[in-house]
Amino acid sequence: MKRFYFTIISIIVGLSFFISPTNSVAAKQVFKDVPTNHYAYDAIKWAYDFNIINGYANGTFRPNQPVTEQQFAQILVSYFDLEPVSEELDKFTKKEIPSDANYNTLATYQVPLNGYFHNSIRGAAVKRGTVAQAIAYIADGQTTLNKAIRFLLDHDISNGQNAKYEQTNLQHFFGTTNNLTRAQLVLFFYNMQNKNFFYRSDMAEESFASNSPLYERASSARSMLDKSLRTGSNWSPTADKKPNKSWNGEYTYFHTYGKGDLDSKGRVLTISNSTKTGFQLTYYTYDGWESGTIEGTATFTTDTKARLSKTADGDRCVIEFERLTNKTIKTTEFYCEAGRDQGTTYSGTLTLE
Repeated sequence: MKRFYFTIISIIVGLSFFISPTNSVAAKQVFKDVPTNHYAYDAIKWAYDFNIINGYANGTFRPNQPVTEQQFAQILVSYFDLEPVSEELDKFTKKEIPSDANYNTLATYQVPLNGYFHNSIRGAAVKRGTVAQAIAYIADGQTTLNKAIRFLLDHDISNGQNAKYEQTNLQHFFGTTNNLTRAQLVLFFYNMQNKNFFYRSDMAEESFASNSPLYERASSARSMLDKSLRTGSNWSPTADKKPNKSWNGEYTYFHTYGKGDLDSKGRVLTISNSTKTGFQLTYYTYDGWESGTIEGTATFTTDTKARLSKTADGDRCVIEFERLTNKTIKTTEFYCEAGRDQGTTYSGTLTLE
């Protein structure tokens, strides 16, 4: 039997987390960018009347603004009243962020989402197909994209976007790879509450009762997503230690500011042995007569940033490395007097040779 778990408080908390901007309009103000003939007008009015949403200071709602996956994750946890868990997911991105608790819970129920192991994926716009699979899995135990879409269509929770594909291609008809907007999200949950879809599927409950490691359930959930929607990679104790050669290489910067032999400055950053957790580095800089070399190990703090805290000799040295593109790295020195002459700077942007 499917179980009923819903309170009006939980949906209000969940939806207001997603769509309540810092600057809101006064109570009962009309959204000037949501006319009465807007396809989601009734849903937005319902959410507004129940103080679930607010608009912006200029009187708009911005119904076409994309939703991120972590914002959608917050609403899933609230709407279906999913049980919080104490176990924490291991991630490729080590930095803790507010959405960690929601993803820990969703992993326990094995809800198909992309961002379990990557903070940057959580902050990206979520696709309609991902939303369809997540909702249909929790509400009805559906495990494929086509069945998830059919569930939403059959119960009038959502409609298709491309009418010309209605009889020929279900996924194109639904618009699975399109971003989900603020208006669409409100409409999804408005339609669900009208249809009394407040329960969890048996499959989700069985996953919650499982003793499998959390990373295995999260990996299985990611694998449930259709290949057209999947991004990132699954975490495992083995995968976390695999070499990550994408950072490896020699990054340089040179500048000549005079005609003398010493009227130039440069930086040479050599990165090697890059893994999922960090990399080894040698950083040589010079400016005229001044020069210095730093060696050590940097640790990833986000998907695109790493930090060196001390040199290989144990001296204090704080430098942040930010990957701007596949071929450029920005370095920012906060403190690093060891291993260099006075006046030599370690801050700047370097290019892969």
